[in-house]
Amino acid sequence: MAPAPDVQLAWFSTALEELSGFLLSSDVFRPLHPPPPGKTQDLSLGGLLLAADALSTLPDDLARELRTRTDQALRLWETERASKAAAIEAKAGAELPHRLNLWRAYLQDLAEKPNEAAAYPTEVRHRVIIERLQEVLESRSARAEVDRLDATLRAWLLPGRFVWEDNLQSSYPPARFWYLYGRLALPPLPSSAKRERGKG
Repeated sequence: MAPAPDVQLAWFSTALEELSGFLLSSDVFRPLHPPPPGKTQDLSLGGLLLAADALSTLPDDLARELRTRTDQALRLWETERASKAAAIEAKAGAELPHRLNLWRAYLQDLAEKPNEAAAYPTEVRHRVIIERLQEVLESRSARAEVDRLDATLRAWLLPGRFVWEDNLQSSYPPARFWYLYGRLALPPLPSSAKRERGKG
């Protein structure tokens, strides 16, 4: 369940206030102090990119005042991206291996613990962030590793409904973000593996 628009905007605005210091630091993930109410997520470039996606697709019936503040925050983000492009690219390069590690670990867990499939709508966020970070880097950085992980996922994913809120679909078209459309159908564990798990 995505945060309410006002909660998402509060996090995004607070993150933008700390962006300059964050970009000058060696941090890849940084707690926000104080954290905005309702969302304690750390500041990261990937988190900013996904928050901007979400705020760009808010419903048409949004209150005028909230719409105005959202538009102002998104314009500020675009200004920051343009003026701090080199620092943002460097931060993307630093975050990408961390996201790859998190995504790889989840897929490895799936192979051993099929019940982890229930967490897919949350965990697939790492895969989306990988895509967005590669956009910033304007390169095929880590492409071979991403392709290998995608091949594993394709073997398990049955095409189907969008896994996030419907209003986000316009930011994530299925041709490119295919992993957001479907559900996992994992092969059953071999009986020997089940016996081993039962010993714990």
